[in-house]
Amino acid sequence: MVETIFMDPFVINVILPFLLLFVVSFAILRKTKVLGENKFADVIVAMVIAFLFIAVPQAVGVTLKIIPIISVFLVIILCYYLIFGFLEIHRTSGALIALGIIFALAFIGTILWATGVLEKILINEKIIGTIIMIIVLGGAIALVFAIGGTKKGG
Repeated sequence: MVETIFMDPFVINVILPFLLLFVVSFAILRKTKVLGENKFADVIVAMVIAFLFIAVPQAVGVTLKIIPIISVFLVIILCYYLIFGFLEIHRTSGALIALGIIFALAFIGTILWATGVLEKILINEKIIGTIIMIIVLGGAIALVFAIGGTKKGG
């Protein structure tokens, strides 16, 4: 196997997480203009946030576990939007709302897994059955409200 610079632990555990958090922090600071129009203040604050982030190994570890999954979610969402655009399904569609709920639940599950909380939760068949029943019941109620909301009172 050929070793590349991206296989180096220093790059994986320090450089890439630093760059990721720096760019995201800087973009948010520039977009919101929290610190005003001063670009240098945004750079300094974003760098401090990124340096503090890489100083905490647990935060970097959680991020390194989550990033591949988020990348897969982004590809799936992109494909889904391409399909919705091709089929001309509008944003207010119930299917799009259902997709958002599914991705939100998957994202919460991913966060619980990446932080190790999921391993501490004891789940048996009864709990899984109850969760599935609540999801089905909630979906049925949402479907009734979605269909019932289109009728006009007369």
